[in-house]
This record gives sequence, C-alpha cells and structure tokens, in this order.
Amino acid sequence: MLGLFPSVTYLLLIGFMLMSCVACRQPDSIPEEALQVAVDTTDTSLVLLKLEELGNIAYDHPEQFIHRPDSFLQLLPAMPTTLEGKEMYAWLLLNVGYALREHGNLQESARYYEQAMDYCQAEQLTEPDFVLYIAKPLGNLYTQIGDLQKALHIHQQAISRINKTSNTVDLPALYGNLAIVYEQIGQPDSLLQACRSGLAYLAPESTQAALLYNNMARCYYGQGAIDSTAYYNRRAIDIFSQRDLRGDTLVWYASALHQRSLLELQQQWPERALRSINQAISLAEQHFPTSKQRDKAKYYYARGNLQLFFRQPQAAQRDFKKTLSLFAPLTESAHNFPDYTFTEALWGLARTHTVQQSDSADYYYAKAVENAYYTQQLIVSSESQYQNSAWSRQLLSEAMAYLWQSYSSAPAARRQPIAETMLWITELSKGRQLLQEINRTAQWAQDSTDQSLHRHQLQHLYQTLAAETDATTKQQLTAAAEQLAFQFQLSENHFAQQFTPPDFTSFMKRMRSISDSITTLSYFIDGSGNGYILSLASEHATAHQLSSTAIKALQVPEFISTYFGATPDAYDNNPDRYRERATQLANAWLPIPEKAKERLILSPDGILHALPFDALIAGNRFIAETHAVNYTYTFLLNTATAQLPTYNASVTLVAKQHYPGEDLRDLFYVKAEADYLADHFTTTAYRDKAATDDAFFASLMEGSVVHLSAHAVADGQTAPYIVLNQRITLDKLKYSAAKTPLIFLSACQTATGQLLPGEGVESLNKAFLSKGISGVVAAHWPVDDETMPVMTRFFYEYLSQTGSPPHALALAKRAYLTSEKRAAQNPWYWASLNYTGMDTQIYLTKKSNTLAWTAVLLVLVFVGGIWRLARHR
Repeated sequence: MLGLFPSVTYLLLIGFMLMSCVACRQPDSIPEEALQVAVDTTDTSLVLLKLEELGNIAYDHPEQFIHRPDSFLQLLPAMPTTLEGKEMYAWLLLNVGYALREHGNLQESARYYEQAMDYCQAEQLTEPDFVLYIAKPLGNLYTQIGDLQKALHIHQQAISRINKTSNTVDLPALYGNLAIVYEQIGQPDSLLQACRSGLAYLAPESTQAALLYNNMARCYYGQGAIDSTAYYNRRAIDIFSQRDLRGDTLVWYASALHQRSLLELQQQWPERALRSINQAISLAEQHFPTSKQRDKAKYYYARGNLQLFFRQPQAAQRDFKKTLSLFAPLTESAHNFPDYTFTEALWGLARTHTVQQSDSADYYYAKAVENAYYTQQLIVSSESQYQNSAWSRQLLSEAMAYLWQSYSSAPAARRQPIAETMLWITELSKGRQLLQEINRTAQWAQDSTDQSLHRHQLQHLYQTLAAETDATTKQQLTAAAEQLAFQFQLSENHFAQQFTPPDFTSFMKRMRSISDSITTLSYFIDGSGNGYILSLASEHATAHQLSSTAIKALQVPEFISTYFGATPDAYDNNPDRYRERATQLANAWLPIPEKAKERLILSPDGILHALPFDALIAGNRFIAETHAVNYTYTFLLNTATAQLPTYNASVTLVAKQHYPGEDLRDLFYVKAEADYLADHFTTTAYRDKAATDDAFFASLMEGSVVHLSAHAVADGQTAPYIVLNQRITLDKLKYSAAKTPLIFLSACQTATGQLLPGEGVESLNKAFLSKGISGVVAAHWPVDDETMPVMTRFFYEYLSQTGSPPHALALAKRAYLTSEKRAAQNPWYWASLNYTGMDTQIYLTKKSNTLAWTAVLLVLVFVGGIWRLARHR
C-alpha cells in the first residue's frame, strides 16, 4: 500500500500550516480536503513517496534544509501531474516558506510563499486555501520586510475574496493584519477603521478582539494619546491574562506587554517599564526557546533602550548584542542581516558607545546605515522605498552629528578616515529607489513574453489613466493598474536575486580613483537644517559643516525662485546684486580644495537639487567658466562599474514643433535644432506627426543618442510629463526599457518635480536615469527659444570632438558666454541645462558628404555639357 495515503506525520504537517502568521489561528481539525490525497496512475509511487518524505522533513527537521531550500526541493524526482500530487507540492512549498520565516529568513520565506501562490494560480488549485495559507502569511512577510504597498494590496485582495463569500470567520484576523500595515504606512485613521471593521465580527471579550485592541493602543501611542493608549492596552492585557497562554495567544500577550512597557516609559515610570519588558522576555524565552527569534529580538532591543535611559551602557550593549545574535544563525557576518530590528540594534550599539566617546560608535553608525541599505534592497514598491529612505535619514542625521564632532576634535592626521566614513554613509543613504529601478530595468533584458506583455499593458493602462477625466473611471483604472503591477512584481521573482551588503572598501577605491581627475562633492542637510559637505580631490577627503542659522541666512530657495523662475528679469534689473549673492553661495556651498580638478561632480541634497552651481560666482567669474560641473543622485551610481563602454552612436531625433488644437504654444526653436542635427550627423528623424510616443519608446531601444525636442510639463499640480501625440508620464516611463547611452531633453523643466527625502527630485530626468541610461541632459526651468538652438549646436559640436557629454556641455556654456552679447550672459538663459549621470564616452557618427559631393559633381558635369553644346552651336 506504499503511496496510497500520506502518513500521519504528513497530515500533521498540513495542520502545522495553520500556525502561519501573527493573526492566524490554530484550527481544531485538519481540512477534510487535505485528507483526500490518493494515488493516480499518472503520478508514480516514487513521486508521491518523495513528496511525503520531504513533507515530513519540512515539518520535523527544518534545520536540514533552511540553509539550502532550493537543493532540498530538487530532491523531488519529477513534478507531480495529478491534482492530489500538485496539492501536496503546494503544501510542501508553503511549509518550506513557513519554516524559513520561523527561523528569521524573511527574504527566502517570501520567495517560497510567492512560488506557492504562483504555482496554485498556474495550476488552478483551490487547495491550499488562498486567503488562509497564502495571503495572510505572505502579507505579513511583506509588512515585516517593509514593502508596505504589496502588503496592503494582498491583504485587501484577501478581504475582497472573503466578502464575496458567507464565510467571514477569518475577516477579523485579516483586518488586524491590515491595521498593522496602516500603522507602518502612517495612516492612523485607516488603522482604527480596520480595527473597528474586525471588531464588528467578534465578541468584545474574545482573544482576537484583544489583539485588535492592542493594535489600537499602538495607534494612539503613535499619536501621543496616552489615555486612549492605556485604555486599549489594558483591555487587551486583561483579556489575554485570562486565557490559556500558549501558541499565538502567548505571542500576542507578550506583544501587549511590550506595548505597555513603551507606554510606562512615556508616562515616566521607567521601573514599571523594565518590569513589563522583562516579563515579555521571560515568557518568550520560556515558551519559545528556539523559535520566535524576531519577536524576542524586538523585546531585547526595547530593553536595551531602557538600559540607556537608566544610563547603563554596558547592560544596553548586552541587550543590543543579544538582539543581533538572535539573527546570527542565518548570517555569515555578525553585522549584516536584512531586517530593520537588526539595523536598530546596530544603531543602539552606536549610541551606547557615544556615551564613552569610543571609536566604536563610528563603526556601528556606519554598519547601521549599511544594513539599512542592505535591507531596503528587498523592497520593490516605490512608495515604500520613499518611506524607508526618509526613515534612514533620521539615522544618518544622528550619525553625521556624531562623526562631525569626532572630525572637528581629531588631529589633522586622523581626519581622513572620518571624512571618508561621512562620505560613505551620506551616499549610501541617497538614491536607493533609483538604484532599485535601474536594477529592475536591467533584469527586464531576460523578460519572458508574458512579462513583456505585462509591461506594455501597464503602459497602456497608465496612458489611458493620464487622459481620463471621469473620477469613477479613474478609480477603476487605478485599481486595475495596481493589480497588474502587483502581478508583474511577482513575475519578476525579486526575492530570487542575490542581495549583497554594500562594500565600503570597493566604494572608496573607486572614489579615490575618480578623484585623480575629478573633484567630487557630496551634500547632506539633516533634519535640523544643518548642512554637511564632503569633498574628495586627489585622494584627499575633507568635511565641512554649515549651521542651520547660516543656511537660513543664505536664503537658497528665495535665490532660486528669484533668478531662475519664469523670466530672466531679476538678473537684468540688478546684475550686481545677483553677483553678490551668487558669490556668497559659492563661498558657502562650494569649498573647492586648492588641488581641485577642472571637472566637478556634485551629489546634491534637498533644495540644492534645484541650485545651478555653475551659475554661482567665484573670483568674479561664473563657475561654468572655470569648472565643468555635472551631477549625480548618488555616487554609488558612478562607482558601480570600473569603466563604461565607448559608444559610436548616431542620433535619433524626436521633434514636435506644432501643437494644433492644444493649449500649448508652438516651439519655434525645434526646427533649427532638427535641421542642424540632420545636416551634421547620421540622424533618424521623427518630426511633428511622426513624433509619436511609439516612435519615442522605439528610439530608446536603438542604442543611439536620443534628442527630444518637445513640450514637457512640470507645473507642480501633476507629475511631470512629455507631450507628443499623447502624454508620456512618469508611470508610463517606469515600465519602459532603454539602450541609449545619452538622452538630451530639449524641453522645459525636465529636471524639476517633487522633492523626496533621500531620493532627490522625482523628475523626467531621474525617470530616464532609472532606465539605465548613463547620462541625461535636462532643463531646470523654462528654456529660451533663441538660446536652445545655439546651446544644442555647441553641445553636439563639442561632443563630436571630446566624446564626453559633461565636458561637451561645459564647453558649450563657455562658448555661449564668449560668443553672445553681454545681456544674454544672464545665467537664466544658459544655466538651465545640466548633465546628470556617469562618465560615458560617446562619439557621434557624422553625416557622410558623399551624396553632396556627387550632386555637386553632377551639376558641374551638367553645366559643362551645356557649355560645350552651346559653344558647338
């Protein structure tokens, strides 16, 4: 009878899945469907026997496979072909995912839950149940990882499925999980509404109601509502303490004690807070000696913070190190693990060492920032990327303040490594979402047909959404786009990638190499308004600080809005006043070392993203006259590869001059740009009616330099977009791919948009960089019709000579300044265009003159023939 029915152990394995997440309950019985596993002649006994064997291991001995889960599953001799075998395989995937989650490996766990979901959908399996065994645990994994948009989506999808049935028993748990997501996103009203929705299906004194009460307590705690926090937390603890404390109930009770400890500390009762957290730790250690590592880590971290409050740094260090050790079995390095509690423990260790003014504080601050970066690689959703980047800046602000203090008091000989550390953590905290999108786009080169289709469907949806005006239809389109985007993210199999911790040594090696020919400056403005400038020239790093008071006095936002707005009038009205203020700003924000190189690469922060540095003045000359300036969102982008390829490229021109029937003026400079490029370089031209969005996206894939002359809109009311035959929005660009090494955006405000903490400006400029394009020339404010053709001509002339886009743009600006009349030297005309990206060598293929000379020769022959004929007559 071998293989006829699964063993008792395997049936227990199926029941074990019911303990999958914080909000899951342990059922009284095993689902009847799980017992109906019978042999079909198309599945061999060997396959079913191996499925049973692997299932037993997954249940009883996860230590045998958690370090090599893929190899473990490869022991299966063949994939099942019957319904029963497929269901057994789906259960196996889920149990592997569960075991990995219990041992703290969230990345691998999420990967296996996603595989199970994809497998069940592909095979159209109704068992395992999607809501109970996939959506709930996977949604909680997304929450723990920090990809909150994905967590929100899958929880809402599960709730929607249940609402279509009469079985509402799992709704309270789902609403509880949804409340946790809203808590992380920072939407307290939605959190409270989710909890109330769950309570509507529960008895007021039930165990699950207590869980929701504690969620509400956390919400009120975050809002500073002490009385409401105390009420709901006390109500939760009272209910839990009356129950049999085991399993999930015990976990929830310990979590409520943790919340009570935080509340007691805020109420200035530190001794009570210590007792509460000690009670939580004791319960967790007693009942879960080898599991619930992440929960225990949170409690030890909380106690470490309390020890700091009691000014006991040694005791705090022990707790923070204990927090790290709970993750240790799954990491080769003691100081890298993709989890935010792990990051916070490193941060805590840094704070303990600041009490002693120890060099170890520098080390742990750097490691905390590194681990925050390492962890954030797991996140795909842009909104969650932005939220985590903003959070990491709190850590960076504290670290930079301490490191600056160390730098200021250190002897000159010891300042270099501190300045390098400040440079490293500053750049590590910038442009994380941009780097993520560049990596995603690179993966699309191996797209399956279905993935490519998904991307095009998403582009079409966002195109339709941009043109839609009806509110109801927009809501429907948005929901459809979110669902398709979620499916596309799953198809990317993001968690199968290898995520490696950032490497300080490699970064600094590349930065020092760059500094032999280029001076780099990195900027950071902390939460208090203090500014830090890190410069590197000829392998020598220095740090500078500007106080918040000094920065306010410089009035950078007012300077930008005055001189680089809609018109050039402010400079023309008082050039001397401009020069005075521009000199003050250069003295403050451009501490160029004596050995500085002619090339400058700047990594701005905050409002400095909108400041045209080469329009500032030093030594009574524009910076553009003495230095070639280009920009980057993070130097991690510029140091990603040792050397980029050299391109011999033609030009693809997409030019739209006329806008009939639209509320946009015709662009008179477009014809001059188009004619120049067509006359001088090998050019493929799409002009006016031919300048469609399809032509534009096709041009991005041709490997040529792309020159776009068209209207772009960045009015602050909506996200920036390009206007061809249809709007090309940021959302549509997000799902495109590109092979071009350079794009020149000859359009207004293509470098402006919403300023995001740590991520720079959400602009068309950044969108194209996210597609893997090495460099972008873009405008910060409205461009001038007379200036643009001149700047375009100068740029391409110098690019054909030097092969360097940033150097070509710098030479173009100098040529403009020396050739134009003095009134036109107003920086409003020429400083709008800036280059952002990497050093790329691009040599343009010039237009062949063969046809022209052939035409001249034919004309001469024709004229000569006519002359001879006339003479003969």
